[in-house]
Amino acid sequence: MAKTAEMKIPDDIEYRVIGNAFGLLIASAGLLAGEMVRERSFEYWLNDTVPLLFALWMVYRLYRNFLLTMNAYPGVTPSDAVLRDRQIRETLKSEQVAVAQISSKTGYTAEQVVQEVAKRIESQKAAAQKKSNQ
Repeated sequence: MAKTAEMKIPDDIEYRVIGNAFGLLIASAGLLAGEMVRERSFEYWLNDTVPLLFALWMVYRLYRNFLLTMNAYPGVTPSDAVLRDRQIRETLKSEQVAVAQISSKTGYTAEQVVQEVAKRIESQKAAAQKKSNQ
């Protein structure tokens, strides 16, 4: 009997990869603003230990999460994922799904617009007369 290894992959693995990439960008910005770049010498690396450690940690996490993502979806290309999404949408369309429908917007004729504007003007005049009488 062969034992199979089971990998536990979190649901938000794609977001972790994106988050770690942004973390690496922030660490790179810290390095660019650091002492080594300002003095243009690697002799000042001790002054930039925090950005260096942060950058190394983000590279490690980005690499690990990238490998986990690639293992989570073996053999799936982005075009396969798009096709799968289209199939899901088509099955949802073909099923009897209750969907709230918005009534189609009808265009107003020039006469209807003039009538509505006249009604609003009259109602505003009546409201103004009521306010002046009170």
